[in-house]
Amino acid sequence: TQFNLVAREGYVSVADGGSLYSWGYALDSGLMQYPGPTLIVNQGATVTVTLRNELPVPAGNVSIVFPGQAVTASGGVAGKLTREAAPGGASAVTYTFVAAKPGTFSYHSGTQVGLQVEMGLVGALIVRPAGFDPMHPMAYGHMDSHYTYEHLYLLTEMDLNIHNAVANGVATGAIAVDTTSYFPVYWFINGRAAPDTMFPD
Repeated sequence: TQFNLVAREGYVSVADGGSLYSWGYALDSGLMQYPGPTLIVNQGATVTVTLRNELPVPAGNVSIVFPGQAVTASGGVAGKLTREAAPGGASAVTYTFVAAKPGTFSYHSGTQVGLQVEMGLVGALIVRPAGFDPMHPMAYGHMDSHYTYEHLYLLTEMDLNIHNAVANGVATGAIAVDTTSYFPVYWFINGRAAPDTMFPD
């Protein structure tokens, strides 16, 4: 129920064999992930997520919002939607909520949402229902809904021009991106584009 996330830069493989400069959430000292780490908790648990920002300074502040959850945030600096972590990695923001309702939810940056979610700052939160038994998983609390496999599909897309503009902006020290002409050319399932979606984990 306690997660330490870090916003980091990295690259995402795309279908034509290239890669795109991206941002993503990472666990502690790991590499950034696209999408971010899947957070799995039980209904009724108090969840604490601590966020640090190790993105380049031109990226600015970063945050996390958890749609569907009643979140209390502390630390960092005030933002438009929630508390934010400034670049440099020194300060952290802590988000706390009780996972009151079971289901599958997204989480994403609440700062410069149009740009930062496009850059990869998005992930999934799974809240298991009260009484969930991992040895005998059931969808609706009845043996008739027993299942053997569970798959999460998080669908995302990327605009090549935005990612290239951000990479150039990071290199020059100022990011100025027009997201009104948004035109995605890459589509992903759990961070993979075809043909990589057909390969084993």
